[in-house]
Amino acid sequence: YYPPFQAAVDAGVCAAMCSYNKVNGEYSCSNKKQLDVLHRRMGFKGFVQSDWWATHANSIESGLDQEMPGMGSGEGIDGHREYYDADELQDSDPEAVDEAAKRVLAVMYRMNLPETTKCAPPNCKEYFLKEVTTPEHIQLARRAAAQSIVLLKNQNEVLPLSPTFAKSIAIIGAAADAPSYDPNGAGQGQGGDWATGDYYSGGGSGHLAGNVVTPFDGLRAKAKSLNMEVMESLTDDPIVAAQVAKQVDIAIIVAGTTSGESRDRLNLNLDGDVDKLIDAVRKVAKKTIVLVAAPGAVVMPWRNEVDGIAIMFLGGQETGHAWADVLFGEQAPTGRLPIMLPETEADTVWPSDADDVPYTEGPATSYRNPAFKAAFPFGHGLTYTTFEHEAPVNKTCAGVEGCQYRLRTSVRNAGEVAAPTVVQLYLEFPPQAGQPAPLLKAFKRTCAMAPGVSEEITFDLSTRDLSYWDVGQDDWVQATGSFVAHIGESSADIRHSFKFCNGPCTKEGSNLGVVIGGLGAVSALVVGGVAAALKFRSKKPGYTSIEEVTQPASALLHDA
Repeated sequence: YYPPFQAAVDAGVCAAMCSYNKVNGEYSCSNKKQLDVLHRRMGFKGFVQSDWWATHANSIESGLDQEMPGMGSGEGIDGHREYYDADELQDSDPEAVDEAAKRVLAVMYRMNLPETTKCAPPNCKEYFLKEVTTPEHIQLARRAAAQSIVLLKNQNEVLPLSPTFAKSIAIIGAAADAPSYDPNGAGQGQGGDWATGDYYSGGGSGHLAGNVVTPFDGLRAKAKSLNMEVMESLTDDPIVAAQVAKQVDIAIIVAGTTSGESRDRLNLNLDGDVDKLIDAVRKVAKKTIVLVAAPGAVVMPWRNEVDGIAIMFLGGQETGHAWADVLFGEQAPTGRLPIMLPETEADTVWPSDADDVPYTEGPATSYRNPAFKAAFPFGHGLTYTTFEHEAPVNKTCAGVEGCQYRLRTSVRNAGEVAAPTVVQLYLEFPPQAGQPAPLLKAFKRTCAMAPGVSEEITFDLSTRDLSYWDVGQDDWVQATGSFVAHIGESSADIRHSFKFCNGPCTKEGSNLGVVIGGLGAVSALVVGGVAAALKFRSKKPGYTSIEEVTQPASALLHDA
């Protein structure tokens, strides 16, 4: 579980927060082993701050630099004791106190806070209430939301919408016109509290109501500007929705769910029994598109019965405009799934509210668990064009710091619309490493390539990329033997696979680098340092499976 945190440290993050949980029986904020990993092993130079009232002891010698909320009274509030008041710190190791102070001060000066801070609490009301929105901020919010949309399904190119093919649309569902939740507002009628979320952002201490553009407002305005007829049914009533859907060329259903700080979601369903609504509409509509707003994984039992599906992971105030930009083709969809969307709730690691929760699954989560079935795989995301991938070739790492193995490939826009793609590399380890499936080790987003244009992609694999965590040694261990680098558009859409050796290999994998690509792909073969070019036809057009790749080298040569 370390790599995402290591990536943040490598990117220069300045502060980290320890949580309420216990890790191996010890509170996170007092867990010297975990905090040492962060400070020493990962090279973190910033400071560690506790979550609010997550401190259960004076842990400054364990690596906790700052207690929050830190009222300074020694007694705390709401019955929570404070552990970092002056009296407590006087009894601590002076070197540990100095070290914590240096970490906090170093971040303050790195961020230039002494020169840029506008006020000091409690004298900040003016700044808290100041209007800081600008047209540039609004455009940034709109662009970010649009780029985050993941197009999951686009059967028969139902998208993008055009008045040439659709004279009328219906916008359906309560989520299409849902208000944003104001935790400070009156008359919300939602029975919510401070941690209540909405379909634009999750609930919690950082939630703001904002000036939200709903999906209905954004889609209707764009359709009207193109002289398309717009009908609506802004409830989850399936009977009313079906009556409206019959009368238009395309029915657009907006569905959603949300989440909030300090609580779990009860299930992975969408709100409002919208599954029945979708089923009723798709039975009578000429074409049906479902737009989903969600904070994470959801189940879509109707996915095979509708024409188009897209998901936005809570897009903020410009949600409606962002949906319109992508659906009407102003911007090609560019998002990719950062999670696997499961077929059912059984295709997930089941949660628990027990005091002790063993993480027995190890790394076998999401796409890395072969037993889980995906409705839509990790890394998946369609756009309004298609891409062709060239077979990768091995390049020298000479002069490249940290590079252990280098692969180079290129991708070409084979369609008719300018768009970027995200080329992904999944690394299959030798069996002795005990990894459950190929692991994502690198990805590169291309520029927005015009039709016919190609872009070269280089992947540099480091020693860490070729390593796995050994529990017995409590450290990373570099695997040796035969690896397979799978390159494609998602964890399930692999276009080419490249087999290579790291260190000593068995006879079957002896120092042989083989690229196995699609039907008729030109591939590179390296045997004993001598390079040769060959054409290889895989048994299955499109790409070669893992099983085919990992057959003995002699068989690969024979097939070639």
